[in-house]
Amino acid sequence: MRTSRWTIDLVSACVLGATLLGCRSREEAFRGTRIRVARLDSVLAAADSVRLPLADARALLGVVAESGFAVKLPRDTMTVAEIVAWAHAEQARKQVADAAAVAAERARQDSVRRLLEPLVAVTVVKKSYLPRNADAEQYEDYISLGFAYQNKGTRAIRAFQGDATFLDTFGDSIYSAHLKVDLPLTPGQTRREPARIVRVNPFRVAHQRLRDTPLDKMKLIWQTSDVVFADGSRLSVSAP
Repeated sequence: MRTSRWTIDLVSACVLGATLLGCRSREEAFRGTRIRVARLDSVLAAADSVRLPLADARALLGVVAESGFAVKLPRDTMTVAEIVAWAHAEQARKQVADAAAVAAERARQDSVRRLLEPLVAVTVVKKSYLPRNADAEQYEDYISLGFAYQNKGTRAIRAFQGDATFLDTFGDSIYSAHLKVDLPLTPGQTRREPARIVRVNPFRVAHQRLRDTPLDKMKLIWQTSDVVFADGSRLSVSAP
């Protein structure tokens, strides 16, 4: 007798259903297993054929990945389901704590920036282009930038650093650089330093714009990030 297509489909559906029920029953049995939490890693290794939702599997693996995980769990013996629930709650707690720490650090940095902002004024007093000159053994193009620094605070400064950004007439960024300045400044004092040299990369648009834009067409935005005072104390955005 020829087996009908309908019969084959019915048998296939029954086999698939039995397989799914078997997987589900193994998963439920695994979740209900009470174990000593110190043995969780070996229990997971022995149960690698049990299929769990991805989020639950990651939660369990995240627990055993931490050193000394057993002492962090609330009880010595727990069911796998209880451990999964604890792991999810712990993940949520850590996310909240991490977000709070990031927000606190951002608030601290903003507060330090407000303290740093009025301490130092930076201006560009000279800009020149130095094309390569083989006769003078200069084989690359350079841009020379002369800066002046003024201590606008009430405390003597030993050194400082920050970020300089050059803007064009429309307020778009031309070029930016991080400057470290080891130049003592007493309150109210203004000092200039030897010119800083930028080696021109002809393929960098920022270098081309810095070279070609006249100094009177540029605006310098300065943001101090770190000040070392003459008494050895320090005010820094990056300090913990």
